[in-house]
Amino acid sequence: MADFQTQIEDIIGTVSFNDNGFITQAIQDIGAEIVSLTPAKKLMKVAKTAAISDSGLSIASKKILSVEKSDYAAKEILATDKARYKSTTSIYAGSDTSPVYYTESQSVFVIGDAATGETSGTLHYVPLIPTSDGDASIVYDSSSTEHFPKEAVHILVLGAAAKCLQQLMSLKNEKLQVYIQTDEDSELAQAEMLEIQAIQAQITLLEGKYASSLKAFIESN
Repeated sequence: MADFQTQIEDIIGTVSFNDNGFITQAIQDIGAEIVSLTPAKKLMKVAKTAAISDSGLSIASKKILSVEKSDYAAKEILATDKARYKSTTSIYAGSDTSPVYYTESQSVFVIGDAATGETSGTLHYVPLIPTSDGDASIVYDSSSTEHFPKEAVHILVLGAAAKCLQQLMSLKNEKLQVYIQTDEDSELAQAEMLEIQAIQAQITLLEGKYASSLKAFIESN
């Protein structure tokens, strides 16, 4: 697969846009949006796992899909309710076969047997920002994704291309204002205006394709 820069430039034109930093930001922003909106059940197919210790696990860069302890699914509870699940005299007392989990201070914790309090478990998750190798976030010259749905990669490219065109239009609007304010060649100003109108039409088309493709992906089985 071609890298993201090549795929995006194939859509918007290699001469029109050349900002690797912006392309990186665009694919990360759109990728994060797709991850955020996609149901956990659908993302489980590309999930990554991590061990949760009795002192918890940071989830600052992770979207929780599910938590388990020894192959028993854990139910999510509010952090403010954790004491009742750790009390052996409570009707809510936890057990290793009926574990629960909670999040607090950007970490996830598992409670199994009430007598032992926080314990170990397993987190199933995907990175909040798509990665190229499971750890490093995608950048403009990445050519693959890990723990991100393969069928959503083309949607990511569409959304990022629209963002890049928005940036291009903004730059051209600034250029147009210079022409107007300095009374430069009116023909140059007119040509710039026509380009802006063409870019706006392309943005509208791409945004429509992105929205419809994302909707179809999220709603598909």
